[in-house]
Amino acid sequence: MRRSARKADGFTLLELLVVVFIIGIMAAMFTLAVGVAGGTDRELRREAERLETLLRLAAEDASFQARDLGIRLYPQSYEFSVYDMGPLLVDRTDDKWSVLEEDILAPHELPGVFELELEIEGRAVNLEKSGKEVEKLYKPQLFIFSSGDYSDGFVIRIRSKEEDRSYSLSVGPDGEITLRKDHA
Repeated sequence: MRRSARKADGFTLLELLVVVFIIGIMAAMFTLAVGVAGGTDRELRREAERLETLLRLAAEDASFQARDLGIRLYPQSYEFSVYDMGPLLVDRTDDKWSVLEEDILAPHELPGVFELELEIEGRAVNLEKSGKEVEKLYKPQLFIFSSGDYSDGFVIRIRSKEEDRSYSLSVGPDGEITLRKDHA
């Protein structure tokens, strides 16, 4: 006696492949969704780490090259400058601050969703107003001396405009830099 109808005992290989394929698509979508949600925070941290690295590099550059550097912050950008002494060492009227256009310390624009805040010795600096003063006479807000020391203790905060997230860079006059994530 032959059995003409076969009893189904499990799944076919094709059915298993379809299920695995659907699970893979769903996992990829979940990963992308989580990546986009955490993207702003990652980008914010990356900008804070970039600025921290540049501050350390600028202090080393000031020491090695025996030159004074400055840092100027605007609401959406920052730049480093160098103090250029004019050709006549006795005449200080031709001395001026010049923005560095070098590759690493070149001016940097933040992504549109971030903004900078500055506190010097515990006092908030109005970066909008400070930016308008540059039109009259360019002068950095912060100084890095040729010894590698900073002029003042300061805190630079990089904040997300859309979300209540920020990172703070605290810098002491001795050059000690601390990066921390602010808690809402």
